[in-house]
Amino acid sequence: MRCISCVALLAWAALASPPVLAAVIDEIAVERGDAVPRVRVRLTGPVHYIRDYASKNGELVNVQLEALAPLLPGEPPFPDEVKYFRGDGAIPPFTVRVSLDPRCEPVPNPVCILIQYERPVRSHVRLGEDRRSLLLDFPIAPDENKRTPSTDNKE
Repeated sequence: MRCISCVALLAWAALASPPVLAAVIDEIAVERGDAVPRVRVRLTGPVHYIRDYASKNGELVNVQLEALAPLLPGEPPFPDEVKYFRGDGAIPPFTVRVSLDPRCEPVPNPVCILIQYERPVRSHVRLGEDRRSLLLDFPIAPDENKRTPSTDNKE
């Protein structure tokens, strides 16, 4: 009898508790070894890249994707997911906000991502080879004060 009461209590607690929201972003990690600093934003499912656009100073980047399958099947709409990256060397801190709101992009399974850097930055966004990641590259700006041999010899 005691075991049945425990099971009933656990079942009631599971049904009465609020639903746990699933995540769209699996992890945000720096990748080492490339010529330019790079961050991989790994998603929980495969996506199709639609487009991205950045503000003039690069502090805001909007990325529109389409999930190849619903990332959260059977789940009701939920608030935006927000993740923070603390920065690493040449990569400034930033916040990633994910919205699955169908109004953000007119495709069957929209995934709209807003990346907000804490300072102006040059970055390039592309889809990873695994189709489950966004790669954020941070090209190193050429130092205009340095002279190269090709400019030293010109008259």
